[in-house]
Order: sequence, then C-alpha cells, then structure tokens
Amino acid sequence: MEFLKIALRDLRSIKREKTIIIVLCLLFFVASFSSLVVVGLTLLYSPTGYSKAKIGLVGDAPIFSSIVHPIRYDSLKSALEDLVNGEIDALVVFNENTSGTNYITVYLPKEDIKAIKATLYLRKKLMEYQDVLRKLRGIPTLNLKVYEGFREIEVPEGYSLHFRFIYVMLIPLLAITTAIIISAFLIDSICEEVEIKTLDVLLSAVEIDDVIAGKILATLLLAMSLTVFWIFMLMLNGIAIYNPALVLLISISVSLMMSAIALVISVFMLNREKSQLVFSIVVISIIMLMFSNPSSPIALLVRVSANSNYTPIEVFVYLGSSLMIVVSSLLVAKKRLNKSIGLGL
Repeated sequence: MEFLKIALRDLRSIKREKTIIIVLCLLFFVASFSSLVVVGLTLLYSPTGYSKAKIGLVGDAPIFSSIVHPIRYDSLKSALEDLVNGEIDALVVFNENTSGTNYITVYLPKEDIKAIKATLYLRKKLMEYQDVLRKLRGIPTLNLKVYEGFREIEVPEGYSLHFRFIYVMLIPLLAITTAIIISAFLIDSICEEVEIKTLDVLLSAVEIDDVIAGKILATLLLAMSLTVFWIFMLMLNGIAIYNPALVLLISISVSLMMSAIALVISVFMLNREKSQLVFSIVVISIIMLMFSNPSSPIALLVRVSANSNYTPIEVFVYLGSSLMIVVSSLLVAKKRLNKSIGLGL
C-alpha cells in the first residue's frame, strides 16, 4: 500500500502549485456558472434573439415594411444623417419588385457591435421577406417541423446554437481542461522529486514501481474528482447530461492518455520547464486531431453526452486503450528513471 500513501501525499501537495490552483478555480467557475457562460457566449455570438434593430427605409417596399416596420425616409440624405447620428441602426434602400429581382442597398454604422447587431437582425428579416416573395410567386418553401412522439413541438430560435455551445464546445473543453490539469500536475510532481533530490529519499524506503504507480493513482483520483464535479455542476445548472457514467469513463480515458504522455515526457526531460513546453506542443497537436477526427474520444464524448448515435463498446474500447497506454508508459518511465538515477541499465 505504499503507492497509496505516495498518491495521497501528492494530492496534498496541490495547494503549493499556484498555477494549477488558478486553473482549478477557472474550471470550478466555468462548471458552476455554466448556464450563465452559455447564455453569455450565445448572446455575444448571436444577439438577434435578444434585441431589435432600428431599420430605416428609403424607397417603396410595402411587403418589406409589413415585416420589418422600418422608419420611412423620403430622401437618402436625411436617412444617412440619422444613421450617422445613431437614430437608426441600419438603412435599407430599394424599390420593391414582386415579380422580378430586388436589388437592395444596405448602409451600416461604423461601430462594429452596432453593425453586427443590425446585420444579424436584417438577415433574419430578409429571410422572412424571401419566404413571403416565394409564396407570392408560387415557389415552394421548406418548412421543418419537429415532433416528440406524435406531438409537434416548437424549437426556440437559437436553440441549435445553444446546443452546439454546450455539447460541442463546453463539455469537451471541460474534459480537456481536466486532462491538462492532471498532466501538468504529474509533470510538476515527477520533476520536482528529481530536482530537489527527494526521489532518492523515497527510493530508500519504497520501490520505484510504487513511486510511479502512486503518482499515476494521484492523477487518476484527481481526474475522477474533477470530472464528477463538473458533470454534477452542469446538471445542477439545468444542462442535460445524458449517460453521465459513460461521460465519466470517456473523460477519464482522455485524462489517462494525456497523463501517460506527460509521464513519458517528464521522465525523459527531468526538467519542469522543458517538460511543460514539450507537453504543450504535443498536446496542442493531439487536441487538433481530436476535434477534427469523428472517431476520436472527444467526438464520442459529444455524442454520448447529447444522447446521439453511439455504442457502449466504443466507450470501453477507448477506456481499455487508455489503460494499455498507461501501463506502457509506466514500463517506459521505470526503465528511464532507473537509468537516470543509476539503479539499472
């Protein structure tokens, strides 16, 4: 049970690592206020559903006016003056043609935020205008309806964007952040033992297998604790996490893979700064591959948490693979450390 004592000792030492504490606080904040974060990001990305822009119109466009309810102007000069003075958010100039092509000129303010708001609002209204013109000309429009069972349900505007922020960005971000935290902790733990010569003291009392296994166990316990925490906080914030047990296993798999890479890098570098630098470069490439590959554990995490198409065997394949990678990294680390400290060849 010596490896368990080493694991508990390493976990108690987390409070000395200021960088890890800061990242932990950030993880706690994002998970605890996930609903607020999602709403804020959605509002920042697409303010259309939360605000209405004032649109000016120069020209004769009765159908467009019935949809947008713009402020009418008789001259382009007076309309542009109001646009510059901030009386309106955008200006539309055209004469409506219900049987031919409509060429619309849009003037936007110089302020970026105001221009974005007006653009998004106009885009929505012009799509509605397009549907009306299509009906007048006898062109069929595509109207999608959503059913739950045999009952039609109304999908709120912006729900798709909200869904993507939660399941495609927020949940993978929390899982990857957890993996990076424990990997950084593992690198600091190993390199510190070597740099301040406490590894020699440990090896006088315990076997090197117990030292390495204890450090891996510490990272595993930390990963499990953090993952259970952010899953619980997301659910507490009203975010539906389907199959939470499988989500936990996938997140643990990602953390184990990252920690195995961190272990190998740290035993070869034996220097905290160099190990963190190399690990950062390697992990950036891995994250890019995970997000671009539909068969990656991150893609599986998205599908499982959203209750999309998946098979449980995929989860256990990744978990088994991560355990095999960890065992391989343990053997490499043992051999490398033995060679570095002169206990073996």
